[in-house]
Amino acid sequence: MIPPPLGRYIRYWYTYRTAVAVLIALVVTVLMFGLYVEQIACDANPHSCAISLSVHPEDRLFSESPPQPQIVVVGIDDASVKNIGEYPVPRDKYAVVLRNLEASGASVVVFDVNFADKRELVPDDDFARALRESTVPVILAYGGENTIAREGRLEQTSAKTDPAGVDQLPLKKFWCADANSSPSVPCQKPIKNVILASTDVVLDSDGVLRRMPMFVQPACSSTGACALPTINPLGFAAYRAFSLLPDPSTGPSLEESGGHATFGTAWQHPLEVDRTGSAFINYSTGPGQFKNKYHQYLSFSDAYQASFPSDKVKGNIVLVGGYYLTGVPDEFLTPAGNGTKMPGVEVHANLLNMLLPLQPKFLMSEPAALLVLIILLLALATAVGVARVTVLWGLAGTAGAIVLFTVGMSALAVFNGWVPDLFHPWLAIALTYSGVTAYRFLYEDREKRKVTALFGHYLKPEIVAELAKTRGGVEDILRGGERRDITLMFVDIRGFTSMSESMAASDVTEVVQMYLDHLSGIIFTWDGTVDKYVGDEIMAFWNAPRLQDNHALLAIRCAYDCINRAAELQQKLLAKGLPPIRWGIGINTGPAVVGNMGSRSRLQYTALGDTVNTAARFCSHAPAFEVLIGQQTYEMCRDYIAVDLVPGVQLKGKSAETFRIYEVTAVRETPTDPWVQSTSSPARASPARSGSSSTSWPAA
Repeated sequence: MIPPPLGRYIRYWYTYRTAVAVLIALVVTVLMFGLYVEQIACDANPHSCAISLSVHPEDRLFSESPPQPQIVVVGIDDASVKNIGEYPVPRDKYAVVLRNLEASGASVVVFDVNFADKRELVPDDDFARALRESTVPVILAYGGENTIAREGRLEQTSAKTDPAGVDQLPLKKFWCADANSSPSVPCQKPIKNVILASTDVVLDSDGVLRRMPMFVQPACSSTGACALPTINPLGFAAYRAFSLLPDPSTGPSLEESGGHATFGTAWQHPLEVDRTGSAFINYSTGPGQFKNKYHQYLSFSDAYQASFPSDKVKGNIVLVGGYYLTGVPDEFLTPAGNGTKMPGVEVHANLLNMLLPLQPKFLMSEPAALLVLIILLLALATAVGVARVTVLWGLAGTAGAIVLFTVGMSALAVFNGWVPDLFHPWLAIALTYSGVTAYRFLYEDREKRKVTALFGHYLKPEIVAELAKTRGGVEDILRGGERRDITLMFVDIRGFTSMSESMAASDVTEVVQMYLDHLSGIIFTWDGTVDKYVGDEIMAFWNAPRLQDNHALLAIRCAYDCINRAAELQQKLLAKGLPPIRWGIGINTGPAVVGNMGSRSRLQYTALGDTVNTAARFCSHAPAFEVLIGQQTYEMCRDYIAVDLVPGVQLKGKSAETFRIYEVTAVRETPTDPWVQSTSSPARASPARSGSSSTSWPAA
């Protein structure tokens, strides 16, 4: 026995739907991981990305909380500039602000202000003197014009006009004790309380600031103008100075190893950093909230005029910087902003706020291995589930899976400080559903088209549509041929051969066409299957390809309908000048083999067997407008039909003693309804009488 080809099994959706769905899930998982790796690379270095698909629905998990009370923002806003009367603000004004804050008891003062450009000599000298005389740590901003992502750090590059590195004069004057030396000479002795810190940031490829570079190699280091291998961001520098009071010049520094940053033994858990040394900022406030909601804010003009209560800044860390200052692009989109930009000074304040608690709660990214596992499990669950339910239930289940996953990951984000990746699992679920559904539609549609092509000529459209819904498609309907009980009906025109000899060929064709159309429509009305047309003979059967419990009764009622509606066809023929025709009907019930049979070039769904041949012989013996049936047909319909025994008919190969033929004389809807005779047949004995007459056979 030759085994069937492999393709015969692979193409059946219902049989191998789970295997196909699993394969789709695996492919989607690989694609999602590749997309995830590409997004991580793009976010780390957006300028190197040819294509970016940076989507972060996890930003919506931002939950606002009050900032640490030790943080105060001094904003250089439009009102302050108006009061001072000029911008950029002269350096002697910063000197006054520093002295006022120090006098009010500020613990650390942070200037998120660019001091690299050269200004007037007297104001610069005044600010430099204020820095040298200060008894509190002062953090000065040091930002590069161009930065490059390196392994474990961000590297500043020198401006074209500043080969020494970000104009060391007068900035060198503000943080070096030997400020009068050459700009190309490294700072030998920094002012004790003045610390340089970075203001450089790297936006993700979607333009949102989620991470802060924790290790920045300053431009002056690469040119030899300073002896600083790396500097830290303003927020950390302020935290370190505050933690090491009264002498920030001693104590541990921020160290990185194996993707984690530590600050001595201060942190129970290390700070996670990416390959560029950047860490997630755990934002606690939205844009403008230090001022508008939590009131941890002073206007720069108030600080300049000392018109603020000293307890506002006493013992606190004060960050001075631009605050929605018109014309100054120092604002960023953040996960906490919901589309509103946050001033840079508030970004650094949020980083500082993340570090201040005794046991800081750092954010950490979801492990890549865990993400792949989650995507794989979600894709597999979606694929198998969608493959085994209807499309609508699959859609509902897919939506439910997305909701449950999002809720679960949100809970982990809240309690464990995770930054979950929601987009790639969402996309994996959606693509898996789409892929499985598309594959399903593709092959189910193909099976429907095959069913329609095969049975469209045999069955009425409603039954064809019902068969097309069969899960196994054509193969489950046909199964290569099977033996089952069916009821067959043959219809043949009486005397048509002699009639046609005297008619024109076109008239013969038209009569046959009208006859076949008329009777086929009636057969379809009674859910019958038209097997074939042989000249003027029609072969139809019931209980195949779909099961019909009352197939014998359906065939008899169809036969009676064919006789009762004969007048309709006669009138149409006469109206066209064509001769009327009459037909006889034979019906038989029994076992037969049904299936797709024929040659390689032409297959036909048909029935074979002795039951078929016997039904054909019944038809050949049936007078015009009479219905002859066999014993098994009668047994299945005895409560619904009245019959007469037809004596004297001897069929080839059948015993007259054991083989009976009946003529149906009347039918009824239910066993208690009145009888209905054929309106086109000759007058008959009363059905009621036939039920009790010796010539009637209501019961065998």
